[in-house]
Amino acid sequence: MDEENSTSVDYTKYKYVMYARKSSEDSEKQLRSIPDQIEDCKKLARDQNLNVVLPPIQETKSAKKPHQRPEFKKIMKMVQNGEIDGVIAWHPDRLARNMIDAGKIIYQLDTGTLKDLRFHSHQFSNDANGKMLLGMLFVFAKHYSDDLSSKVSRGTKKNLRDGKSGGTPKHGYIRDDEGI
Repeated sequence: MDEENSTSVDYTKYKYVMYARKSSEDSEKQLRSIPDQIEDCKKLARDQNLNVVLPPIQETKSAKKPHQRPEFKKIMKMVQNGEIDGVIAWHPDRLARNMIDAGKIIYQLDTGTLKDLRFHSHQFSNDANGKMLLGMLFVFAKHYSDDLSSKVSRGTKKNLRDGKSGGTPKHGYIRDDEGI
């Protein structure tokens, strides 16, 4: 779709699905993440009069590596089969933090099978500039994940060199106030 035709599109006729994801599979971590994302996405859908055709799809998997998220895969298949036209998510990094999934999304936008994306935190337009910015946000999300992984690894190695333990002490061990 080009910019000249974007004003003639009736987005209220599109069929949308909401997607909410948190990285941790641990039920004790990021407790509010998915409910907060869904609440914000529902408000966005109401405010923009978007036709959400399914209950929100939720996933508790990291998006750092491709092919790890069955619910995301279902959404991409629904898009490919023409069952839905658009996806609503809290932020682009909920959809992809790796370049394979990011490339699939942009390819589906290019081919017209995915017609629209809506985000609580960002504005998206399905044109050359919008896809460029979306791609940049995916790259930033990948960088964030890679950089965080590197920093955590560095910190863990330093703690081990200093004789400090990480995580929960093993049965029978006690950790002092300095982490040793």
